[in-house]
Amino acid sequence: MRLFLLTCLTLLGLHAAPALAEIRYATDFKALDTEALATIGDTIRQVAEVELRKDQPVESLDLLRRRAEGDEDRIREVLRAEGYYDPRVALTVAANEAPAEQAATVTLTLDPGPIYRLKRFTLVFKTQEQEKAAEGLTYKELGVSLGTRARSEGIVAGERAVTRRLGWRGYPFARIAEREVVVDHADRSVAVDLDVDAGPLTHFGQTRIDGLEDVDASVVHREQRWKAGDLYDTRKVTEMRQALAGLDLFLSVVIAPQRDEMTANKVPVTITVAESKSRSIGGGVRYSTSQGAGVRAFWRHRNLFGYGEDFRLDGDVAEQLIGLKASLGRPAFLNPQQRLDFSLYAQQENVDAYDATRAGGVTTLTRQFGGPYSGSVGVSLEQSRIEDSSGTNNFTLLGLPTSFERNTTNDLLNPTKGGKLSLSATPYTGVVGSDSNFLVLRLDDTMHLPFDAAGKYVLAGRIAIGSILGATRTDIPADKRFYAGGGDTVRGYAYQSVGPLDGSNNPVGGSSLIAGSIEMRARVMEDIGLVAFLDGGNVFRSELPDFGVDPLFGAGFGLRYYTPIGPLRFDLAFPLDRRPSDDAFQIYLSLGQAF
Repeated sequence: MRLFLLTCLTLLGLHAAPALAEIRYATDFKALDTEALATIGDTIRQVAEVELRKDQPVESLDLLRRRAEGDEDRIREVLRAEGYYDPRVALTVAANEAPAEQAATVTLTLDPGPIYRLKRFTLVFKTQEQEKAAEGLTYKELGVSLGTRARSEGIVAGERAVTRRLGWRGYPFARIAEREVVVDHADRSVAVDLDVDAGPLTHFGQTRIDGLEDVDASVVHREQRWKAGDLYDTRKVTEMRQALAGLDLFLSVVIAPQRDEMTANKVPVTITVAESKSRSIGGGVRYSTSQGAGVRAFWRHRNLFGYGEDFRLDGDVAEQLIGLKASLGRPAFLNPQQRLDFSLYAQQENVDAYDATRAGGVTTLTRQFGGPYSGSVGVSLEQSRIEDSSGTNNFTLLGLPTSFERNTTNDLLNPTKGGKLSLSATPYTGVVGSDSNFLVLRLDDTMHLPFDAAGKYVLAGRIAIGSILGATRTDIPADKRFYAGGGDTVRGYAYQSVGPLDGSNNPVGGSSLIAGSIEMRARVMEDIGLVAFLDGGNVFRSELPDFGVDPLFGAGFGLRYYTPIGPLRFDLAFPLDRRPSDDAFQIYLSLGQAF
């Protein structure tokens, strides 16, 4: 009755309900093995409710104890997953002496115990025929090493490797039917026995394609890596799926064997695609202190004639450059690994080193050699009118560009690991009255070293070396010489200003180049990154770099704003070897990392 009256009075505003106590608490994690805590402490904190909900006060110490008791089993699971199968975990809750910011402290006392090691990892097959499927399969191929810490992650990875390797050998339906894990506390070891159901030995059957609208079926078939009757190999399926996705013709690609339609050990394969829009437009902006602002736009048709032809129009308007380019690419030209590209262009360029009006065309055949390797050969023809400090000259140049590339980067605009090595050689010869003959050689290499699995902290570096052989610098068209300085080489100096200068402090270019950069990138927030960098290099009049000439260095810092299409780059750079003609700083704004 009294409780009823109090409730009524409270509802009428005549009596205030007693406030529930809010107990705030601190956590203290202790371990007898400090090295173990340093290794797995973060993981424990990610599963412990007392840590995750520390900013949520509790109403009593009893409720706090219940919260802590539930954590003990979760922490033991974490320790077992890390190879500690005999841990001691204790969570205690104690009230603090007043006054204190936190009224209680939850203390985790952890003794992980000894490390248990993997003693056995065996595969048990249902039949002798299936057992033959694993002949020659080694622990190394499975990523399993006996005697190492028995981590759950390693055991599960080994299981996946078993089914993956069997999929390569004609058993796409292989699965782990049962897993038995035996923990021996006497010798502190773990034994794993896997019952494997490899399924039937399978060959590729007929291939069906679903979902095509505007794209011709031959585009899909030319990327097919198998023939009907070939032994099933899941790697070929993966390669084809990646190849189709790389065409930019499909939003999704699903390749699935139809086991319920399997006959005589041949399984039909269904390729289901969803076409993307064939037409698109895009563009970008850029800015630098020395080059000013620029705008680039493009229109693209990815399936011009229905066979995956890639047609693109690019327009470039900037303070120093106006240009238009049309290009057409034909994938799978004579071979699934080859691409043929044609392009025509016209440009008007006005920079401190020269004024150039040029028009030309290039045909290039590119070949993928497998993995990260590719190469290209081509032919180019260009007519240009160049005005520089030596006067006005007309050139008609026939070129044979060749290149080789090894690309292991994981992203085009924001690489966080891997590198890109590019070697190029382009011989030029003058035709129709021109007598210029020279060879341009260049090496570019970049490397990205991540310090964490997520790639938030990356040390990046690049180097560029170039040489022009067969002609003196003055006989080489000014727009074909090497230049350095600007956002793409040595930041902190005006565009093309690193290297030889004339009496008016205008760059004249050189016959050789060496430049390098080192950059530390830190993604401090989800969409914000900070960068510090040091660039250096020079351009030389001689055919080979002259190491007797000191390089020019620039340094600075930058901001990156990460967007769905790539990071927006803002760099502020300072010349460390400032000359009288150099500005105090340079600003660069563009899309994508510097390299």
